[in-house]
Amino acid sequence: MADSADTNADPGANPGSGRTEQDAGRGLWHRGVREGDWLTWDRIGFACVCVAIGLVAGLLWMLLLPNSFSSPNGTLLMDYFSFWLAGRQVLAGDPALVYRTADFAVLQQQLTASDTFFSFFYPPTYQLLQGIYALLPYKAAFAAFVFSTTGLLLLACRLIGGNWLLAVCLILIPASANNAFFGQNAALTAALFGFFLVAVEREKMVLAGIALGLLTIKPQLGILVPVALIASLNWRTFLSASVTTLVLAGLSAALLGVGVWQAFWQQAPLAAAVMEGGNVEWEKMISVYSSGRLLGLAHAAAMTVQATFATAALACVWVVWRRSTRMDVLAPVLVGGTLLVTPFALSYDLALLIIPSAFLIRSGLETGFLPYEKFVLFLVIALSASTSPLAIWLHLPIAPLLPAMVLGLGLRRFVSGRQEGRQARAVSNGAPASA
Repeated sequence: MADSADTNADPGANPGSGRTEQDAGRGLWHRGVREGDWLTWDRIGFACVCVAIGLVAGLLWMLLLPNSFSSPNGTLLMDYFSFWLAGRQVLAGDPALVYRTADFAVLQQQLTASDTFFSFFYPPTYQLLQGIYALLPYKAAFAAFVFSTTGLLLLACRLIGGNWLLAVCLILIPASANNAFFGQNAALTAALFGFFLVAVEREKMVLAGIALGLLTIKPQLGILVPVALIASLNWRTFLSASVTTLVLAGLSAALLGVGVWQAFWQQAPLAAAVMEGGNVEWEKMISVYSSGRLLGLAHAAAMTVQATFATAALACVWVVWRRSTRMDVLAPVLVGGTLLVTPFALSYDLALLIIPSAFLIRSGLETGFLPYEKFVLFLVIALSASTSPLAIWLHLPIAPLLPAMVLGLGLRRFVSGRQEGRQARAVSNGAPASA
């Protein structure tokens, strides 16, 4: 076979050996890029061990030793501080304070002796969850949140992939490490996405809806989900998600007071103003909108480009969820589209790509990877924590390319599956296989 000859080509072969340098080059391209043969379990395992050691060492250094992330009085200035402080306000009986930006800024300054301010744009349901972690001291709560939510993501990956080795490798990709380092919640939202998709695949539609209802702690990640459910006529999950959302909202209102929801809605426009004004640096965001702003587009032009990509993502989700039941197609298109449709997403949110990657890897291990698929997945995983540095140092906003590549992998499997289906029907009808 020609492929075998290319695979065995010797890059150092001389012309007299019967192989040209061009043949050797094709062999390297075939093995390294088209087939990704160098992505073996021993190399992947070694990389994961290195990431695990680095992550644990980094977290211990950050939590236990004086470092550059500490305020003048020693408070650790990381994203999780606003989560913990929001939970503390639940325990203090004044949860609405976190939505009064000026008051929340004063409180943070008093506690940290620093001008660094972390906003809290999440709904009261997420604040209620943080009230549990706030029973612990700040750094202990930080560690507990990171390890418990990463543990949920590990479980989700185990349910998808079917083995613990693959699950452990997946939770150690760079985006997941980046999320853990900042004490952010992408591991939790990725786990909930995973539970939702696994439940749909196993036809546990009520459980799928419960996972979706819990995902409303970060509403911008659910924009395309109703489109997917309507396209697939999945009314049980739609109803279950709606009921779960209402129950959670009612529970938070009962425990925290209706006023906290009023304060949340009053503060909501501030998030858009923060995004438009660049108060959250565009280099640290991953949306099409932020990439446009970084490249010099005005707000209106960047939003126009964002809306174009969002419309395309919506159309892809509608078509795929209408016509396919394969989760190696549905998950990449939905999750990739989700990160393309929202203008407000940050670098740690790329950890969501762990879930579609898990479905694609599972399918590849079971039935074979498509050409270039392993290499594209490698690029997505390897670059998942590099988007902000590249944007800051080189003004190169590559972040939207990663969810776009994942969505593209899902579309490719969708098209490939339909072609195989047509060929199978042609053969069963007595036509030649190539028809």
